Amino acid sequence: GKMEMAAKNPGNITNWMTDIDGKLRLATSSDGVNETFLYRSKENEPFRPIITNNFKTTLRPVAFAPERQNVVYAISDVNRDKSALVELDCNTGKEIKVLFGNDSVNVTDAQYSRKKRKMAFVVYESWKKEKQFLDDSTRLLYKELDKLLPNTEIRIIDRDKAENVFIIRTFTDRNPGSVYLYFYETGKLKKLSDLNSAIKAEEMSPMKPISYKTRDSLTIHGYLTLPINKVAEKLPVVVLPHDGPGSRNSWGYNPEVQFLANRGYAVLQVNYRGSAGYGKAFAAYGFKQWGCKIQNDITDGVNWLIAKKIADPKRIAIYGTGFGGNIALNALYARDHNYVCAASNSGVINLFTYLKSIPPFMKPNLQMYYEMIGNPLTDVEPMRQSSPVFQIEKINKPVFITQNIKDPNINSGETLQFVKNLQKKNIPVTYLETDGDFFFGKNVEQRQKLYSALEQFLEVNLKKK
Repeated sequence: GKMEMAAKNPGNITNWMTDIDGKLRLATSSDGVNETFLYRSKENEPFRPIITNNFKTTLRPVAFAPERQNVVYAISDVNRDKSALVELDCNTGKEIKVLFGNDSVNVTDAQYSRKKRKMAFVVYESWKKEKQFLDDSTRLLYKELDKLLPNTEIRIIDRDKAENVFIIRTFTDRNPGSVYLYFYETGKLKKLSDLNSAIKAEEMSPMKPISYKTRDSLTIHGYLTLPINKVAEKLPVVVLPHDGPGSRNSWGYNPEVQFLANRGYAVLQVNYRGSAGYGKAFAAYGFKQWGCKIQNDITDGVNWLIAKKIADPKRIAIYGTGFGGNIALNALYARDHNYVCAASNSGVINLFTYLKSIPPFMKPNLQMYYEMIGNPLTDVEPMRQSSPVFQIEKINKPVFITQNIKDPNINSGETLQFVKNLQKKNIPVTYLETDGDFFFGKNVEQRQKLYSALEQFLEVNLKKK
């Protein structure tokens, strides 16, 4: 039971990895912008750097190769645009070969089986997450699970060391799903719980993938969810931009989307430039484009919906959280906007304040944020243009604002003053605040208050013109 120190973190190690025998032989260090792979062939040797990349490049180790102790499997986009699963020689830092890659999207995950001592599968995300199996027995396992749990997405979220007992999570776009125990040797399945048994899938709306070209010929992917039992023609629309930077919308059950579709709105979600999953170039296209080309991508998606005659051009709203809230408020003074109102949940209204709010332990990441969002010393004017707090005179449509006053990423006093300044202009403003998270907190009353107010705001502003 005695514990021995395998290595001491000098303060900059962000990841450790052991080999198949449990020996600590790989580490990743970071200065906030650049990451360095550190390797040693034996535990009694010092770590040495083998390769350094900046934050724009992904190199994520997955597991050591069983018979070649100097080789690791890694997800990498070094010298390529899309991440792939590769073999990496730790002695040289050079790539040996590609095990799997996709020309259109990144490999986002990879599963290694310690029992079988081999890579089981990789995950890539086109319109939804898909697997490429690298092991026949794993393919057969999922084939059996598909028979037991048809017409649903299946995720193995944990397993025992013998890989005999598995915890399974299921879901669809219309159902948050359930959790099961699966016993491999007997093929038996035991249901543990539904995530929300009150949800009736037949009353939910399907989430369909879409794509369109922007004004500068970039292909944008996203999702369209239409209300059930309604003709898809001249519908009121709520645009739902995702938070950021560096995240994305994914296919699956989304309670906000279903809430809005249930109220009769078509819901448009856009993976605008800068969203994750589409390669390094697509991610970089979004750098310093808040309120600019990112805004254009979303407007072009709305215009695509109008051209398809799905959207009523006189009944379009936009609602987002975090940076999605920034996009929503920016939309009200975009050059070619056609939104009748905007709603922001803890939205970023001031890019300068956002950068100042970064906590001390993340200060080394500041240069990364400067590249992605803007440098407050050299990018003053574009950052002001993309900060709604400085653009009050351009806003003349109804606004819904809610904020968590304990959110460290926002200045609640600044947001409150923003609301007061809008009200001085006689702009209709609905304002709510809470001292906890609307989504992940346990305060059901606060969540109900938020969504009841949002429902009323949208109903008033998107009613038949």
